[in-house]
Amino acid sequence: MIGIGSFRAPPWAWLLTAGAVALFGALGQWQLGKGLKKQAMLDALHDRSAEPEIISAAHVPPQALEVRRAQARGTYRADSQLLLDAQSNQHRPGYRVWTPLLLSDGAMLMVDRGWIPQDRAGFDGTAPAGTVVLTGAWRSLPQPGVRLPDTVNCPAQRQFPAVVLYPTSHDLKCLLGGPVVGGLLLLDPEVPGGFVREWTDFGVAPARHYGYAVQWFALALAAGVIFFAVNRKRSA
Repeated sequence: MIGIGSFRAPPWAWLLTAGAVALFGALGQWQLGKGLKKQAMLDALHDRSAEPEIISAAHVPPQALEVRRAQARGTYRADSQLLLDAQSNQHRPGYRVWTPLLLSDGAMLMVDRGWIPQDRAGFDGTAPAGTVVLTGAWRSLPQPGVRLPDTVNCPAQRQFPAVVLYPTSHDLKCLLGGPVVGGLLLLDPEVPGGFVREWTDFGVAPARHYGYAVQWFALALAAGVIFFAVNRKRSA
């Protein structure tokens, strides 16, 4: 037994409590960090003060939870559009329309032109013709919470518009048959040729991450309080 005055606790209790406090504290820090990164992402999304960078195959694409103001010039490939499945808007199911933009260097950039309802109302498969200059928020490809192992985004028989579920960069290259610039350009709401563009849905909101962090920190505190309370009671 290890004693501190009237306080006595077995070694295993010290180790167990220290491990629990460390684990809960680490999980709290993890959630806090995710919340801060998600907030920075949302702030960057709505910040129009930055000079947009010109997207090309030579540029390093955004990494996870990174958003950069960007501009791209090219021609839409309306014959190779994708529909990102399982996307909702105001609790209505639907798709996100992803249209490849062929850049002058021969690479393609995926452009998210916005949300359409599940019945595809308002979407006729066309896109603005000719050379277009697009501005928006350049982000990494969205990731699912859990990627199902049997998800097939590039079948042998391809038909466009192709319905996909969180494709990877490899899937996009397979579908489009050519080089693809990393990331996804979220088209600015005022740019013509798009659909419903409310760029606020990035999974769990920062406030919820902060709430989870508070819960983990509270569990760490509770573990310590219970440890001392139980062992004081045992020594009485």
